[in-house]
Amino acid sequence: MKRLFAVSLFIIMIITFLSSCGLNKEEIQKEFLEILEKPASEVSIEEAGAFLDKYIGKLDKEQASHMVIAYENYIISYDQKSIDYKDWIDKYERNIHQSVVDLYKIKQIEQETPMSKDGTLSITIPELLDRAYSMEEYIENNKKEHLIKEDATWIYGNYINALVMGTSDSPVFDYKNNEFSEEARNEYAIFINKYPDSATAWVLTEYFTYLESVNYKVDYNDKVSSKLYFDTCNWLVLESGKRVFQ
Repeated sequence: MKRLFAVSLFIIMIITFLSSCGLNKEEIQKEFLEILEKPASEVSIEEAGAFLDKYIGKLDKEQASHMVIAYENYIISYDQKSIDYKDWIDKYERNIHQSVVDLYKIKQIEQETPMSKDGTLSITIPELLDRAYSMEEYIENNKKEHLIKEDATWIYGNYINALVMGTSDSPVFDYKNNEFSEEARNEYAIFINKYPDSATAWVLTEYFTYLESVNYKVDYNDKVSSKLYFDTCNWLVLESGKRVFQ
């Protein structure tokens, strides 16, 4: 009786294994997306992760990249800080496109050494310029990769926004005397001379045109001048996102 039970259990396990192995690529993607349609929770995130781990080796890099990015977004929707990108890269880099791996490496740098903390710029202006230009170079090398476009545009735009507006506690215009940062002025000029054909240099050149028109001063308390300033900065950020992908 025990032997019959053991044989029956073994047969059931084999059938289950074979049926699960029989999923084709389209079925794997479909079932994975069905999991991601559930409201994000610790349980559903763990379920999606286990499913992805089980089947990612059966997919080509395009399909696997789509699924890893979808899983990343699903986790972030639940907890923005729950992904360790160093571990993420180690886990998935063999199965996904190099362009996506390189994007995760950029996110890892930002995670380990954030551009800003609690509204204060936490890296130097030259470092900020380097990050913007490195992001521009990354986009230049991967501009045809649709998978990275949304995140790459956002990251690059975030750097440009910091260059033209600063951060809440590290503004590029002094709150007291309304004057533009002398350090930023000098560093931006150096960058333009060094990389004159870059999209980032175009942004800064346009920005200098605006700065000259206001004599390098902005009063945040003046509704007219502050609106012109914010409108100009928003336009530069949006336009930079278009130009960097041209």
